[in-house]
Amino acid sequence: MLQSFIVGIFPLFFHRNYNQRDEKKSSGKEMRLVIVVGLLAVTVIALIVALTLQMAVFRKEEYKEMCQSEECIKTAARVIGGMNRSVNPCEDFYNFACGGWINKHPIPQSQSFWDQLSLLREKLLENLRILLEEPDKENDLRQVKLAKALYRTCMDVASVEALGLEPIFEALNSLGLPKEPPMQDKIPSLDISRTAGIAQRTLGLNLFVNFYISEDIKDTTKNAMVMEQVSPGFSERYLLDPRRFQSELMEYKKYIKSMVELAGAGNMSANYANEILEFGTKLAKIMATNEERRGKDHLIHEVSIDDLQQLTDLRAQQWNWTKYVKAVFENTNVTINPTVDRIIIVDLKYLQQLPLLLSVTPSATIVRYVWWSVYATVAPLTLQKFRDLGFQFWQKIFGLKEKTPRWKECTGNANTNFGMALSYIYAQKHFNGQAREKALEMLLDIRTAFDEMVTELDWMDAGTRARAHKKLHAMRPFVGFPDWITNSKELDKFYEGVEVIDGKLFETLLKLTNVAMKKSLNNLREKPDRSRWISSGTTVNAFYSAILNSVTFPAGILHPPFYGNGLESINYGAIGAIMGHELTHGFDDQGRRYDENGNVRQWWSDETLRHYHEKVQCIIEQYSSYHLPELGDNFTVNGINTQGENIADNGGIREAYRAYQRLIARSPNQQALPGLVDYSNEQLFFLGFAQVWCGNYTNGSLKSKVIEGVHAPNHFRVIGTLSNNAEFAKAWKCPLGSPMNPSHKCILW
Repeated sequence: MLQSFIVGIFPLFFHRNYNQRDEKKSSGKEMRLVIVVGLLAVTVIALIVALTLQMAVFRKEEYKEMCQSEECIKTAARVIGGMNRSVNPCEDFYNFACGGWINKHPIPQSQSFWDQLSLLREKLLENLRILLEEPDKENDLRQVKLAKALYRTCMDVASVEALGLEPIFEALNSLGLPKEPPMQDKIPSLDISRTAGIAQRTLGLNLFVNFYISEDIKDTTKNAMVMEQVSPGFSERYLLDPRRFQSELMEYKKYIKSMVELAGAGNMSANYANEILEFGTKLAKIMATNEERRGKDHLIHEVSIDDLQQLTDLRAQQWNWTKYVKAVFENTNVTINPTVDRIIIVDLKYLQQLPLLLSVTPSATIVRYVWWSVYATVAPLTLQKFRDLGFQFWQKIFGLKEKTPRWKECTGNANTNFGMALSYIYAQKHFNGQAREKALEMLLDIRTAFDEMVTELDWMDAGTRARAHKKLHAMRPFVGFPDWITNSKELDKFYEGVEVIDGKLFETLLKLTNVAMKKSLNNLREKPDRSRWISSGTTVNAFYSAILNSVTFPAGILHPPFYGNGLESINYGAIGAIMGHELTHGFDDQGRRYDENGNVRQWWSDETLRHYHEKVQCIIEQYSSYHLPELGDNFTVNGINTQGENIADNGGIREAYRAYQRLIARSPNQQALPGLVDYSNEQLFFLGFAQVWCGNYTNGSLKSKVIEGVHAPNHFRVIGTLSNNAEFAKAWKCPLGSPMNPSHKCILW
C-alpha cells in the first residue's frame, strides 16, 4: 500500500528504476548511487507525509486516526455518494447533503415516495420474505409456523380467486346487508347503532365513530372505553375543498362508480357514487379539524353511556349508545352497565351533531353509505379485479406506475399479524445484543443531555422544571425487541386463540381481527400493562407513547444509515437525533399535557406555559412560511399540524449534539472517515442528521403529506431544524444572515 503511494508521487523515477533493473546489472558504484538516491527520495517522501499529517492535525485537531472498519468504509461511500458538493451548504443544506442521493434513487414504479426509511423497510421485507419462505422446521415456534402459513395462504392467489365473491357476501350478510348495492326498491331496515357496533367488533371497521380500549387518560392505572370522530372514507381535507381538489374528488367518484358497477349497481352506479360522496362531505363538515384538535383539553370529556345519550338526544334521538356499546362487547367477558360505565369522549361536538345529521338524512342514503363502507373494506381482500380498481385510483392520486408485488403485501400482512413472533428470529439473524446495548447506552446518554438542557432553561420556573425532570427520568426506554418474545409460553399467551385456515385468506384475516378485538375488549376491566411495547421489533420506525411515557426503538430501524455507521459522529447525528426527537415528543404541544404517569393534567405554571406558547408560535410561523412551488401557488407547510414533529426535530438534534459533545469529552480521540478528511466530526454529525431524511416524492404524495401529514416534507425538516441551530452554523461557518443561519431563530428545547 505504501509502495503504491510512493509510486503515485514519483512515477517516472520508479518506472525507470524497475525497468533498468531488468535490462542489465548496474556496477557497484551505480548501485550505491541508486541506493543513495532512493534513500533521499524516501526521506523526502517521509518529510512530505509528516508535514501533511501535521497540517491535517493542525487543521482538524480531532483527527487522530482514520477509521478503516467495514462499517466506516461503507458509511464514507454512502455519505459521499449522497452529497452534491456544488451546492453551498449555507444556502441549502438539504440539497448539499442529499442532492446526490436524490439523483441516484428515483422513486420505484410501485411507490409514491422513496426515502431512507423506505429503503430500510424494503430490506426488512426482503429479509422477512426469506424467513417466511423457508420450509417449516421441527424447532420452529408455533407462532412462526403460523406466520409462514399466513404468508403461504396469502400467496395462494388461485385459492383466493376460487372463493369469488362469497367472502364479501358473508361479511355483508353478517350485518344484515344485501349482496348487491341497495337500490330504492331494496332498502333493508337497519338498526344503525347496533350494526355499527357489530362492524366494529367483527371487522374492526369504524362506522361513524372510532371506538377502542386504552388507559384512562385521567387515571392510567385503569383502562377505559374511548370514542372519537372518524374520517368518512376519503380525506375530509379533500371533501371540504372541492374546488381545490376537484381532480382528486373526480377520481374518487370514478372509483366508487366502478366498484359498485362490479357489485351489480348497473346504470345506477353514477347516482350511487354521487350520494356516497355527498353524505361523506356532510360527515366531514361536522368533524373538528386537525388544527382544532391539537392539544385542546376542552374537547375531552368523560361521561357515562346514559349521560352521553342525554347529551346527544338534545339534538336528535337517532343513535342509541347503549345498543352500540353492547353490540361491540357481545361475546366477550365484559358486561356493560350504561349507568355506571364511563366513556372518554374526544370531540363531543361531533357525537352530538352525528345523530342530528342522521335524522335529516334519508334512511336509504344511510344504508347505502354503510353498505359501501363495508364493501370497500372487504372487497380488496378478495378478487384481483377489486385490487386493480384500487390501484387505478391511487395511480391517479399518488402517481403510482406499478402494482405492489404480491410478496410484499403478503410479507407485510404476516408481519402485521405475527410481528412479535417474527421479531425474535429476525433479531437472531440481523441484530446482535451488543448493538442493542450500545443503542440503549446512547439513548440514556441523550436523555441525560436533555436533562441538563432543562436545567439551563431560563423561561421555565423551578416547580415546572422539577416536574419536567421527573417526567424525563420516568420515561421508559425500549430498544430492539421485548425480552419476553424469547419465551415460547409468553408467545403462546400473546397469540392465544389465533389460527390460520389454509386456502382461506379472508376467513383467516377475519378470525385474526376477531381475536385481536376480543382480546382488547376483554382488557376493559383489567389493569393496564404499563411496560408493554407498542411495536414489534420488525418495524422500521421509532415511537413515543404519551399515555405510557415510553420511547421505543425497534430493531428494524437500528441499521445503517440510522445506526451502525462505524463513526459515532454519524450515529449521534442520525439515530441519536431520532432518539432525541422521540424524547422531546414528551414535551411537545400534545405530549406536554401528560405527566410522568401518562395522566392528562396541568403540571405547568401559567407563566411558564405563556413562554412555552410564545416559543411554539415562533416554530409554527417559521414552518408555515415554507412554500412548495411544485404544487402550485397556494401550497405551504401546515405549521399548526406539523408543530409537534417540528418541536421534536429541533429539540432532538440539540440533545443529540450535546450528548455527542459529552462523548467527545470522555473520548477525545475521534476518528475520521476515508475520503472525508476535510470535514470535522461536528460537520459529519450534521451530515448524518440530514442524510437520513433524503427522499423523493411524487407530486400527489407530496400534496397529501402537506394537506394531511403531521410531518413537514423532508426538505423542510432538515433546513427548518438546522437553520435554528447555532452549533450547525458554527460547524459549517455559515455567515450570519445566510439562509442556513438567520439572525432570528426559533428555539424551544
